[in-house]
Amino acid sequence: MRHQSSVTKIFVGQISVNDNLEAAEVAEILSEYGIQPHEYTLVVNALRKNPQAWLDFMMKFELGLENLNPKRALQSAFTIAIAYIVGGIVPLAPYIFIQVARKAVIAFVVLTLMALLIFGYAKGHFTGNKPIRSALQTDLIGAIASAAAFGMVKAVQG
Repeated sequence: MRHQSSVTKIFVGQISVNDNLEAAEVAEILSEYGIQPHEYTLVVNALRKNPQAWLDFMMKFELGLENLNPKRALQSAFTIAIAYIVGGIVPLAPYIFIQVARKAVIAFVVLTLMALLIFGYAKGHFTGNKPIRSALQTDLIGAIASAAAFGMVKAVQG
């Protein structure tokens, strides 16, 4: 948030000091979308009349930044915290319910691979990719990462 505020101040200064250069940048951005000079001149002039819209346009299309709602920060933090808790409980559950360590490890591996398949499938479904392929990729990457971590622990332990 603080970084975005400082960038906003810089852009406000640039627009007020050198509006012709900023107008040329808007024109260049619009031309990249196939908009012709006789069309984007109207847009540039309209943005010049509305400094806040001009600032928002430049922040979004030049820097890829958008205004964030500060009230969503708490909601986002809560959502992430819940996801981490649930994501951590799923693979650790076997250790809570199974007393024998070797059996718990096997249950951990099976449960984690199943969870990765489900999450990968959901990711593929919601992102418009092939769900089965996404599930298998997520599972494979998770398995490789787990094997690498296990190997590093074994190497350190000797």
